[in-house]
Amino acid sequence: MAERYLYDYSSHRAVMYEIGDYLYAISGNKAEHWISGDYIFCMETQTISFWILGKDVYGHIGRGELTRQPLYYFGE
Repeated sequence: MAERYLYDYSSHRAVMYEIGDYLYAISGNKAEHWISGDYIFCMETQTISFWILGKDVYGHIGRGELTRQPLYYFGE
């Protein structure tokens, strides 16, 4: 299964990697988030953490509100 990386928009450094429907911290081997459709959910809280729009990933502030600018992006 191919890996895909999630990069920080500010530093352009990889912060997480995706295998299947799960996201792992770059230095970790335990899934921290899972992806379902256009949403990324936190494993710990079981709530929406991020929203995916194309390759950009926006933070979910709560009550349907998102960050104005994307926080992360998926790289190839």
